[in-house]
Amino acid sequence: MKHKFEHPAPSARELNGPRYWRSLDELAESPGFLEQLKREFPQGASELEGVDRRHFMKIMAASFALGGLGLAGCRRPEMNILPYGKAVEGVTPGLAKYFATALPARGGAIPLLAETHQGRPTKLEGNPSYAPYGGATNLAAQAAVLDLYDPDRAMVSTKGGTEVTGAQINDLLARIRDTYSPIGGAGLAFLAEPSTSPTRAALVANLKTKFPKAVWAEYDPVDIHAAERTLAELAGKSGRPLYRFAKAKRILSLDCDFLQGEPGAVGYARDWAKGRRLVASGEEMSRLYVAESHFTITGSNADHRLRVAGSQVPALAAAIALRVFATTGRFGELAAALERLAANVKVDAGWLDACVADLCAHRGAALVCAGSPQGPAVQALVFAVNEALGAYGHTVDVLATEKPTAESIHTLAVAIQNGQIRSLVILGGNPVYNAPAEIDWPALQRQVSEVIRHGLYVDETSAQVTDQDGWQVHGAHFLESWGDARTAEGVVVPVQPMILPLFNGVSEIEFLARVAGDTVTEGYSLVHRTIGAQLGGDEKTFRQWLHDGVPAAGKPAVLTPQIAPAALAEVLRGTSAPVLSASNLEVRFIPDLKVGDGSAANNGWLQECPDPITKIAWDNPVQISPRLAADLGLVDAKRLAKDQPASGALDPARHDFNEFTIGKQQAHLVRITLDGRSVEAPVHIQPGLADYTIVLPLGYGRTAAGRVGNGVGFNAYTIRTSADAAFATGATIEVLPGRTQQLPNVQEHWAIEGRDIIREANLAEHQENPTWAAGIGMEAHSPAIYGQDKDKSVAFKAATTPRGNSLYEHPDFSGANAPQDGTHQWGMSIDLNTC
Repeated sequence: MKHKFEHPAPSARELNGPRYWRSLDELAESPGFLEQLKREFPQGASELEGVDRRHFMKIMAASFALGGLGLAGCRRPEMNILPYGKAVEGVTPGLAKYFATALPARGGAIPLLAETHQGRPTKLEGNPSYAPYGGATNLAAQAAVLDLYDPDRAMVSTKGGTEVTGAQINDLLARIRDTYSPIGGAGLAFLAEPSTSPTRAALVANLKTKFPKAVWAEYDPVDIHAAERTLAELAGKSGRPLYRFAKAKRILSLDCDFLQGEPGAVGYARDWAKGRRLVASGEEMSRLYVAESHFTITGSNADHRLRVAGSQVPALAAAIALRVFATTGRFGELAAALERLAANVKVDAGWLDACVADLCAHRGAALVCAGSPQGPAVQALVFAVNEALGAYGHTVDVLATEKPTAESIHTLAVAIQNGQIRSLVILGGNPVYNAPAEIDWPALQRQVSEVIRHGLYVDETSAQVTDQDGWQVHGAHFLESWGDARTAEGVVVPVQPMILPLFNGVSEIEFLARVAGDTVTEGYSLVHRTIGAQLGGDEKTFRQWLHDGVPAAGKPAVLTPQIAPAALAEVLRGTSAPVLSASNLEVRFIPDLKVGDGSAANNGWLQECPDPITKIAWDNPVQISPRLAADLGLVDAKRLAKDQPASGALDPARHDFNEFTIGKQQAHLVRITLDGRSVEAPVHIQPGLADYTIVLPLGYGRTAAGRVGNGVGFNAYTIRTSADAAFATGATIEVLPGRTQQLPNVQEHWAIEGRDIIREANLAEHQENPTWAAGIGMEAHSPAIYGQDKDKSVAFKAATTPRGNSLYEHPDFSGANAPQDGTHQWGMSIDLNTC
């Protein structure tokens, strides 16, 4: 039987209100999208085939491990199974127990509650006792439990690829201590990831006392400390701004994705939502201005959004500061320098004037935030503008932090080149994969005669250590080791193990204690010694801290920065804004919103989750603007006009933006060249980008991630240098003719026409009728969306809304309701002639 679907005519609201679209092809009504829409439920769209699910067994590998396959630490014994003769104290089979812990993360830990069953952690949720987050978490925290049971984890320690025992590892650490202690550590170097752990900080301080001539260096591929370094230059104090979005009525974000990508985003999103909520009549909703180079979650929530290249944000910040200072009478001596810097910004002056006027009209209730990728010029101007707006102590606090004492990876690289390092200890991280391109870390690492690697995975760095006949010491997951960490707000929270180490791994703090020859080497005792001292030695308070997951009292210290005009002028000296074009492109490097810097690339849950902006999973395509796509000949430039010509006037060979075939995007391959280095990748046309900005997501192109992450995407680190860590100019892009790649894109998946999926009303309509949403119908009722019937009894809804095996209401063909024209009330007709 052939079914003919007749979608309902658009309502008056649809005709007069805004038009919503999922993709550029839907907006332009390209032939490819219309064909997809006409088919509505295309054959094969939900089948497991080809790249759709990226080899189903990849994802299931860790799920099998969760079931107990392959992990001896979680397997049920196959012999000598005996029932409980006596119940284990505190354990009731079948009932979960919960413990407070935290996920150590870049920029601040996330407090968690771990759900355990018979001693095994199974689920992580936010700790509601931590007020700033209110029990919220992020994507990484939800997926972290999968890494614990990852069958691709390092399960043994090795020497040149040959398994060694724990006793041999202890002998190795003792040899390092005995060899380098008499000479003060000369020739010994450590390369570690940054950490917020007070216990690790105490151990590093002890290590430097034992080995004063050793090099302690830290490297993070994603720099988040630009504001702290800038404040140290401006005011001689190290501090990080904390934004109070709930108190702000006017917010300006300069390339700052505070809802997703910045440290503390979990708390910021919750805080910002409070300022948008209208609780009482007459309250004013906060207003958000965003200026950014690429489309972010924060930008998608902006009331007023401005596209501007990241390299031009310093000029934009200067233009804003010039207007704010003129209105508030502050920093008048900087006018000439600001005018020089602002001269090259190419943005709508009316947008700037309206934004600044709004900010200045709300002094004391306004704030400006700068993204961590922005350099000293933008950070310094934002500090000064917030001071002029009276933000400190109201909408902005500055958390006092300690000045960093670690050396950079560049200092370590010079020491290796000069032959000063004989033994190198690498703690976590993955420098072979993500170190700055100009350093050529793989070559440097080969110059060191002895390399010891401590890590959770046998990754790219570990593989080279093995090739050098080096040592690989397998680490412990945070759910199986003791530790501590600071949140983005500066609060110290515990990291508690839920289970004994599955593979007898060694945690980082235990490793450092053994190297230094500490009298205490067990994880719990190390944490107890550090935190117990901070709590005054009160055992009851310490145990309460472990139980609650947060300290009972105490607030981190804050400071009020005093910006010296001369220091600000010095920071701005030499800053300029380049002029971009199709031949002088800006490359923007961003950590992927799912796998981060690449450390989570082997997590199948994260790989399967679509990017919140592009809706692409299992890949990291280059993102370009529609304008640049037209310049490259990927789309017809006439499609960019507001009033598009008739379809016959368009180039039929370039009618689609991102071409789709049954849900799979057919992406063109391009080559991007920057400073003589090139990378090839698929390209995705993304609205909202600055015209001549190319976005390269980091974290993909792994070769030793594991069975899930290997060979997925391209490695953008190969063309990124330390000078261009966030963005660089001078890049070129060329399309590789005839070469395409399929991308799993769910942007247009199940596109449905003529149904009220989005329900909206303006403020006046909401005030007149707060229950307006229930009055907007749908073509069909789903169990959770009953519209005007939502308050009726279950019996009533069950009798009047039969659903059968679908979410559609069944047509009533009985009695007076029987249609006379073969069409039921929902617009579906049955063509009996084709039966």
